[in-house]
Amino acid sequence: MVVWECRSHHNPDPQKSSCQSLLFPSKIAAVEWYAGVERTMSDKLHPMRSNRSRLQGMHRATVTLLFALGASSANAQPQTEATPPTASAAAETPTLHIYTNLKQVPVLVLSHDYRRMKPVDTSGFRLSLDSGPRFRPTYIRREGDDPISLGILIDESNPQSELLPTLAEAIAALPPDFLHPQDHVSVYAVDCSLIRTTYDASASPAVLLDGVQRAMEPWSFRQTQNEELKKQKKAPPPPCKIGLPLWDSMTEVLLDLDQQPGRRVLLAITNGEDTGSKALWKDVMLHAQLHSVSVFGLLQNPVIQKPLETSEMAPFHSFFVKTSEDKFEQICVNSGGIPLQASEHTTIFRLKEFTQMLRERYILEFPRAPNEEAGMHTLAVSYRKKSNFYIAATGISVPIASDDEKKGTNTIQGDPSRAPTEGGRKVLLPK
Repeated sequence: MVVWECRSHHNPDPQKSSCQSLLFPSKIAAVEWYAGVERTMSDKLHPMRSNRSRLQGMHRATVTLLFALGASSANAQPQTEATPPTASAAAETPTLHIYTNLKQVPVLVLSHDYRRMKPVDTSGFRLSLDSGPRFRPTYIRREGDDPISLGILIDESNPQSELLPTLAEAIAALPPDFLHPQDHVSVYAVDCSLIRTTYDASASPAVLLDGVQRAMEPWSFRQTQNEELKKQKKAPPPPCKIGLPLWDSMTEVLLDLDQQPGRRVLLAITNGEDTGSKALWKDVMLHAQLHSVSVFGLLQNPVIQKPLETSEMAPFHSFFVKTSEDKFEQICVNSGGIPLQASEHTTIFRLKEFTQMLRERYILEFPRAPNEEAGMHTLAVSYRKKSNFYIAATGISVPIASDDEKKGTNTIQGDPSRAPTEGGRKVLLPK
C-alpha cells in the first residue's frame, strides 16, 4: 500500500506538505509505522548522561535498542474527494483518515559465531517495551526485496589498506543480483575533505563503478605519484590533514540518509579509527538508532605477529581480535549491524555476504501501545528457543497518537487487546 510521508507536522495535506509516496510490500491490512523524527532531537539529547554499560557489550539472545516518539503525530492523512456539485453534498462526503499505527523493526539474526544461518522458527521472537512484559510480534516476515537506501563511506585515511585497490570492481559487481534497481545508493570518501560523488541514485554497475572510482581518484593519484617518486628515490609529500575524520564523516552521511526512504543502511569501509572528530562516537550511535539506520563495517583483516623465531607478520582472520573498547564496533552492533573483515582477495565475497544479511533480516511488526508518551524509549528483542543467537535490531522512530486520532469520529480504532504494554524503565545513555 502507499503511504504519504510528510516532513511537516503542521499541514496534513500531501499536496501542500513536503511529502513523498512510499511503496511498502507488506500484505497486512495496516500502514507501515514509519515517520521521521525531527533532526533537532539529537541536539536536545546532549545534556543527558548515564551509564554506558547498558548499551554496550556483545548482543546474544537479547538486544535492546532505542527509539523515539514525536511530541505530536507526524502522520499525513491522505484524502480523496470528488468535486461536489453543491455545498450540501460536500458536507456529507465522508473522509477516510489513515494513521500509521503499525511499527516495524528490522532484526539481524546470525549464529553465535556471526555467520548467516538457516531461517529460524519465527514463533520464538519476543519483544518488550521499556522493560515491560514480553509479547509476540503481530506479524513477522523476511526483509527480502524491500528497497534499500545504502550509503557507502570509503575511508581513505589509511592509504595502505589492502581493501582499496580492488574496491571499485567489487562494489560494482553487486547489481543486479545483490543490489536491485529499486535500491538507491550514495557514495562518499573520507579524504582531505569529505567527497560525495553519487547521491540517492538507482543501483546499477555503471553508477556504482563511476561513483566509487571518482571518490577514489585523489587516493589513486597519490598512489601513482608516490610510486614515481619511489622509483626516483625521492621522499613522498606528507599526507594531507583529514578535514572530516571518521565520526564527523559518518554524521554527515547519516544526515543525508535521514532524507531517504526505504531500509536505510550505512556501510563504512574503514579501519574504524577516528583521528579527532568534533562529533562523539556515542552521538553517531544515537543518531543511527533514532533515525533507523543500520551501520555495517568492512575492515581489513588484522595483522598480528606470530610467536615464531622470525619477525614475519601474518594475517589473522578472526572477528574476535578487538581492542578493549572498540567504539566503531559499538556503533555497528547497537544500530542493528555488524563489523565484517576482509582481505584484498575476499572483499567481493564479503560485500555480497553483507547484502545477503540485509535481505535475510526479519521484519517484526507490532501495533502502537495506547499509553505511549513522547520521548525516548527502549525496545528489547529476544528469542526464547535459543540462547546462542546473535541478535541486532535497528532502531525505530514513530509518532504518538494525536488527540484527533484518539477521539476522531471517523477513526477506526485498533484492538487494544493486541497492543503491547510499556514498562517503566528510563532510558540510559552512554557517557
